[in-house]
Amino acid sequence: MRAARLFRFPVKGFPAEELTEAHVVKGRGIRGDRVAAFTNGSLDVPTDAWHSYSAFTVLKNDTELQKWRVGVDVAEESATVTLTTPTGESTTFATDDADGRAASARFLSENIPPQGTHVRALAVADQGMFDSRRSGISIINPATVAAISATEEGRAALGTVRDELDPLRFRGNVLVEGLAPFEEFALIGSIIRLGGVRLAIRSSIERCPATTVNPETKAVDVNVPRVLNSACGHLHCGIYGEILETGDVTVGDEITIEGQAPRELVKVARTPRFMTVVGRQQICNDIVEVALRDDLGWIREFDEPGMNLRVHLELGAPFWRTYTITDVDEDIVRIAVRTQGKGSLAVAALEEGERILTSGPHGTMTASRVFGGTTALITAGIGITPSLGLLRGEGLSELPGTDRIRLFHVDRDHRTACLWNRLQDRAAGGRVPVDAHHRDTATGGRPSHRELVDWVAGCDNVMVCGPRDFTAAVLAASDEAGVPAVHQETFASPNTGMSEAIAACTPAEVTLENSGTSFMWQPQEGTLLESLEARGLRSPSSCRGGSCGTCAVSLTAGSVHYPIEPAARVDADEVLVCSAVPAGPISLHL
Repeated sequence: MRAARLFRFPVKGFPAEELTEAHVVKGRGIRGDRVAAFTNGSLDVPTDAWHSYSAFTVLKNDTELQKWRVGVDVAEESATVTLTTPTGESTTFATDDADGRAASARFLSENIPPQGTHVRALAVADQGMFDSRRSGISIINPATVAAISATEEGRAALGTVRDELDPLRFRGNVLVEGLAPFEEFALIGSIIRLGGVRLAIRSSIERCPATTVNPETKAVDVNVPRVLNSACGHLHCGIYGEILETGDVTVGDEITIEGQAPRELVKVARTPRFMTVVGRQQICNDIVEVALRDDLGWIREFDEPGMNLRVHLELGAPFWRTYTITDVDEDIVRIAVRTQGKGSLAVAALEEGERILTSGPHGTMTASRVFGGTTALITAGIGITPSLGLLRGEGLSELPGTDRIRLFHVDRDHRTACLWNRLQDRAAGGRVPVDAHHRDTATGGRPSHRELVDWVAGCDNVMVCGPRDFTAAVLAASDEAGVPAVHQETFASPNTGMSEAIAACTPAEVTLENSGTSFMWQPQEGTLLESLEARGLRSPSSCRGGSCGTCAVSLTAGSVHYPIEPAARVDADEVLVCSAVPAGPISLHL
């Protein structure tokens, strides 16, 4: 494992400068990196203090920046930067010269469109203008980028012109070699030595639309966040290190692991990290329960009954599956896996001691949202696991406002009997009255529409999980019975890309309450966010992959469908427009 290439980005959002060696400063980063940032006019920003990226002109909001050229001459206490337009005009400023910065800011204002009415400036700060106030170094593994390129979604996005994505899209300071794809995520939480520099690897890096820009052609050509979300089940590529010790790094320097980083230096999140298999047992028929230890201990920070875990595999190409969390005990997470399909077969075959990439817990269908009044949990086959997840832990004793639970489960030949028995045991230990009904379709046949209507009649909430036809039948019955709230648990399939999943949806009317206008959403338009933008309607967004929550909008009527379940948590009456499509007529507070 060694440093293969080094880069710095003198002005935030503008192109990189490649280096053969770099001086790295604690609390600052690579000398000459992000020494300034150009404000976009949306805010009145102090010129001598750090500010978040939203105040600056950055690549994800102005992809033309990639066409500029940047040079920097670094002195001990300052830097002199030259910025050259695509047409060859240039401006030069020193970071410690306020008048020079002001003159260059006027030049930039004449060449770069504003995003607000405030006077624009070149801002500087002692720690540099990094996305995080805690400056550092970003590390990219080209093997991971090649693996993303090799996915079905990656090949489709790249077309026939290019073989793979350029790692420079991800704007890393260090490109490494000697790691397997995604192996860099195993460094999170560690202290590493890179040449003469010590770093605490504090997080993975969530990717934004800046990665859509080809660093060679300067064209916006591949929707990298969409490819990541669909092919990998997350939006992360690369890791971020906080500098613990000043030093020098040179291309070719070895990278070694020194130990575990103090917890306060590590960013606790639901993002990709490795878990260790600590147990595996066959619990009935073709169902295996796998126990995983969260080596970083993050699961307890976010866990709620009803959430799920994403397991990310490397099966010739990145591959992922989502599993309900059926139990959590301290750092040990248990998932029930039905041994069907290559992904689940691979997960079920994991041996004790193996490490596997995971993310989560994810999911919006938690107990606090599903339960209330009379609540029915209606499941079929392995779809019973969300009910187990909803009733785990303290279960029914922590469901204020819930009067009665109805459990309905359908399977064939009692293939999920072990899980049904476990569910009944959990329900029996609560304080809420429970009605439990099981249907073996081998002897009793599938429930009719009338039976389903009777099951849900009088319910305030219904949760359904099962095969597509079964779920559709329960949704139709709930609609006829007038159930106020229906919660549908869906697990996205990694075999279906986001675009293909959206293409299978039905057109629907979207009403914008603030303006009183409406339009007919069509599947070929993409997500709700893409549909709004195509009509000239601006809606705040950042990651465009359901991870950050920036695009949350109030949903005042109707319901939406997430082709790939987002990771961000939003309120029950909100929708992430970057990841959602209408499930029927909807109204948005927009």
